[in-house]
Amino acid sequence: MEKFRNLGLSDAIIEALEKKGFTAPTPIQEKTIPMLLSGEKDIVGQAQTGTGKTAAFGLPIIENVREGAGHVQAIVLTPTRELAMQVADEIISFRGSRKVFVATVYGGQPMLPQLKALKRGADIVVGTPGRVLDHIRRKTLDLSQINNFVLDEADEMCNMGFLEEVSEIMENAGEDRRTLLFSATMPREVMNIAKKFMGDYDVVSVKREKDEAPLTELIFHEVNERDRFEALCRVVDAQPEFYGLVFCRTRADADRVAGTLAERGYPAEPIHGDLSQARREDILMRFRKRRCKILVATDVAARGIDVPDLSHVVNFALPQDPQSFVHRVGRTGRAGKKGVAVTLITPREFGKLRYITKITKLRVDKKPLPTIDQVIDVKKSRMGAELSEIVEAGKHLSYLDLAHELLEGVDPIEAVAALLKHSQGGVLDKRSYRKIEECGGPAANRGRVRFTAHIGRAHGMTPRKLVDMICRRARINPVRIQHVKIQGRQSTFTVPAGDSDNVMRAVNRASKNERPLLKRG
Repeated sequence: MEKFRNLGLSDAIIEALEKKGFTAPTPIQEKTIPMLLSGEKDIVGQAQTGTGKTAAFGLPIIENVREGAGHVQAIVLTPTRELAMQVADEIISFRGSRKVFVATVYGGQPMLPQLKALKRGADIVVGTPGRVLDHIRRKTLDLSQINNFVLDEADEMCNMGFLEEVSEIMENAGEDRRTLLFSATMPREVMNIAKKFMGDYDVVSVKREKDEAPLTELIFHEVNERDRFEALCRVVDAQPEFYGLVFCRTRADADRVAGTLAERGYPAEPIHGDLSQARREDILMRFRKRRCKILVATDVAARGIDVPDLSHVVNFALPQDPQSFVHRVGRTGRAGKKGVAVTLITPREFGKLRYITKITKLRVDKKPLPTIDQVIDVKKSRMGAELSEIVEAGKHLSYLDLAHELLEGVDPIEAVAALLKHSQGGVLDKRSYRKIEECGGPAANRGRVRFTAHIGRAHGMTPRKLVDMICRRARINPVRIQHVKIQGRQSTFTVPAGDSDNVMRAVNRASKNERPLLKRG
């Protein structure tokens, strides 16, 4: 703990950190804490989720709080209520023996408990922009005397449309405040906030060192749409201890996937904006305690979920934009633990995945799905481990008399096999698993079809003109058209296999020549 002490933290805080199991500061903490304890400048911190930024701003804020001041001394804005609750819990756990009071305010919860918490004399308020602004307008929250204003996950706040609310809240905050802005990315909107509302600020950026091995393995499986759910089950079944997030595009998808998983016996729950706050909190509590091991979420609902030891993240469907992909896969492989991020795509989605990896500069490797034999081996190993635990704990003793009776005149191996079949059903029977047809060819041309067009340079054709023509006629995204080559009197290109029939039909139908313009190959 000497490294934490060297940052300038008090013994009371050091003691609280020891109880939480902290041993050494993370890079963002090492850079930020001394600056917040000693300097006067505002700070813009760029760091991914899971790098310890809550402690980076939370510990100095607690150190600087004046006990019994009788007014709010710090405000922390977060994009979601889940993140607000999580940040508040973290700050409370850091305070140790110090009498620092924290109030949490967010939508979806009655106003009365929040009003009572604020009237009791909160030193630090953590909340979402909408509800914080509501309290300011009601005159139930006064930020005129705050010393610290924290914007956590500022890029997500911009993505969710909170820019106007954030601006109004900052206009109602005291001028002598210190502003701390933390964000995983720095889009123009975030930098505009810094320029408009922050004074002279320092930038603290923490990035992975080039020679540091990434802790998250990024892979994808290419399957037909009809096999997508079975592929998800195969991924889960092949892991001895799967504990992770499954991302869907819509709330309806999250409900459907979680419901079907639950019907098959998987400990799965959905989480999205349509759930009541009480239901969401109950699901998150059970997930953190591992009573539920698969959380099926939408991007928005997952933005406040921070669990450091997830084994897997599964993209059941690709997100709408590359940055969401980065946020998703960044939820595993944290806190020094390795993780796996799996993406399930169909052949026609390969172009979109390729576009995402190009923009994000992430390498996502194709791997075959786990085989049925591999799944059965995992289940056998799990059964053996569970049986050993039962015997070691003596939980089987009340069944010994019955066991002796059953073994009379029956081969012991046959008896054990029959009992396993009775308790486990058909999990070891290959016929219980549906065959999944994997798609895709060589690495350079996975799931793609090559076309030859009977027009080339001699006809005035250029790569841009060819792509524009195909997109206009077949109505597909230009990123799906690749490997374009223009020759003298012909041209070639590839499209995802799922788009090939549409491209062939649409382009040739629109051709004025008797000879079809396109042919495969």
